[in-house]
Amino acid sequence: MLDKMYTIGLLLLCITCCQQCAADYIKGGDNKAISNYEKMIFDKSITTAEFYPQYKEITVKVMKMPVKSYELRYHFNISGRKYEGSHTQTELPNGSQLQVYYLKEDPNFNSIYPETAMKAEKEKNSSKKNLYWAIGWGFLGFLSIITLFDKEDKKVS
Repeated sequence: MLDKMYTIGLLLLCITCCQQCAADYIKGGDNKAISNYEKMIFDKSITTAEFYPQYKEITVKVMKMPVKSYELRYHFNISGRKYEGSHTQTELPNGSQLQVYYLKEDPNFNSIYPETAMKAEKEKNSSKKNLYWAIGWGFLGFLSIITLFDKEDKKVS
């Protein structure tokens, strides 16, 4: 009975992951974000931002080795209004200030590295990675269904 519950749990996990990966593949990159990144880069709308003194340290173990990253928040002013953003990096910054690109029409849309962010969004439009993951999860789900029915057949016999 416990084996059956594990198999059903695995099947539900596979269905959920397959559905999410397929949806991500179909959606692709965010064309509005790509357009905004291009505007920021073309306009060279750059300002100086200041890091908040608090940050979040994230430690993940990769092959039993701890890898740290730091989630940093920053703020800047445009036309007397305060805007904020966040950035994750593997080292703590040397200073308290940094250069930030922002969208002139909406400074809430900002980035430290707009070229990198734009490249990642564009890659979503051409990459088949999510499709392959969806196929893999679907295949694993199919195998779990076969295992579930195989266990039922052996009980009946």
